[in-house]
Amino acid sequence: MLALRNARVYSYDPQRKTYSRHQGLIIDGENIASLDPSDAGAGVKAVDLQGAAVLPAFADCHVHLTDTGYFLKERNLNAVRSYDDFAAAVRRLPRETYVLAGQYDESAWRDRRTADAVPLEREFHDTFAMLVRIDGHSCIVNRKTLDWLNLDSGASGIEKTAGGDPSGKLFLEANWRAQAAFMAALPLDSKRAAETRATQLALSRGCLHLHVQFVGFARDEYASEVAALRDLPKAKWYPKICEPDPALAKELGLPYIGGDVFLDGSIGSCTAAVSEPFLVSADGGEPGRGELRYTDAQLYDYFSAAESLGISAGVHAIGDRAIEQCIATWERVLGEGPSAKGCRHFIEHFEIARDDHIARCAKLGIYLSMQPQFDLLWGGAGGMYEQRLGTRRMRSMNALGRIERAGAVLCGGDDSPVCDLNPLQGMQAAIDHHEPAERLSPEAALTMYTYNTARLAHAEVRTGLLGEGYAADLVVLDRDPLDGAAFKDCRVLSTWRDGEKIYAEDRSL
Repeated sequence: MLALRNARVYSYDPQRKTYSRHQGLIIDGENIASLDPSDAGAGVKAVDLQGAAVLPAFADCHVHLTDTGYFLKERNLNAVRSYDDFAAAVRRLPRETYVLAGQYDESAWRDRRTADAVPLEREFHDTFAMLVRIDGHSCIVNRKTLDWLNLDSGASGIEKTAGGDPSGKLFLEANWRAQAAFMAALPLDSKRAAETRATQLALSRGCLHLHVQFVGFARDEYASEVAALRDLPKAKWYPKICEPDPALAKELGLPYIGGDVFLDGSIGSCTAAVSEPFLVSADGGEPGRGELRYTDAQLYDYFSAAESLGISAGVHAIGDRAIEQCIATWERVLGEGPSAKGCRHFIEHFEIARDDHIARCAKLGIYLSMQPQFDLLWGGAGGMYEQRLGTRRMRSMNALGRIERAGAVLCGGDDSPVCDLNPLQGMQAAIDHHEPAERLSPEAALTMYTYNTARLAHAEVRTGLLGEGYAADLVVLDRDPLDGAAFKDCRVLSTWRDGEKIYAEDRSL
């Protein structure tokens, strides 16, 4: 047993949706035995936390683990702020058999130029090379890679030059085929090393619960990929197989399927399915409205199979047309209310949602897995949202406050590496939303990244809050974000899993 004393421990009551504060807690093996440190008997080891805050360990309900580990340090092009910076960053990339980098975002460039394949061709013409845009919904490859991919000339999303030749920039189906092939070709030891780096980063940010998105594998490869998570550092894993295949989840003993089952694309790449056209074009042509990747019949088959098998099913839906298709299909499957099987069906991202979309999701019990850092990165005057969609649509997006008030279940993630794998930053972004009406209280932001996400994971009876009998999954912070401190200013002193300290900045804490 271990007693943590002189602390500010927060316990959540799901019925009242309130937090109570305690002076410490007692850990007995893997579990919390008491929230009163004075219950510890003689001989129980005690640790003085010196006034530190103790919260439930954080969750991230949308992580691309391999990409997160790869796109660190010099492979992360997010700091680029002009085309010349972009070219210089490409020049500095490690020279490997497969050159992979990402996170460039032209919407933040000072010169308003567009990324292209010229620097990649100049520096790596004899190497397989790919650069992935920050949203993952477009990429750039050199000629050698394009020839190797051997994409069907009729595949959607192959940008052409004025002369009719492929430019090296890929969108839509061509982008996903290219990324899947490139990731499959990476050496396995490099992939596992990247995943280890990403896991260690997560634990250092207090993020114990990781909902990992598996995209683009052959059906018979998912089992080994899921099993490989168990060999990584001691996070708690929630693998999301991003295929419309509920039977596969059933075979693997998973209660959920989907996540990045793409109904549409992204706003930055102008491929989200929107009702009104974008204000700019992704490829220099006429602004479009994106496209839906599934027919209504295909989506109905997916959702009805999931509900029949008792599997929680999720999709990626960003544009209002994709969100409408998703909700309308769930209404056909579920009828007037939530799943009769107790499934926690969910939508990832839910960015351009109308008020009626929010109300219908609350009625159907659809969980909304969202990323507050999207607003931090792209919201507000002059940001990418306004550039792509205009002021009116920009102001209605990422409706965290409206969702909370409607009573729908709001779950927090960072979509790393799109955003920093950093729940503290995500919670702060929810509190500081560019639109005042969409801001969350610190308590609601914390619940979004803890208890609600445990519910999405079908794990709330064991974790997601600090209470007697629950797993001792907790994070110790140097200051108290529920008593005046900003989440973004907090330092993670330690992260605990099942009563074991698995990350420590300061070993005494």
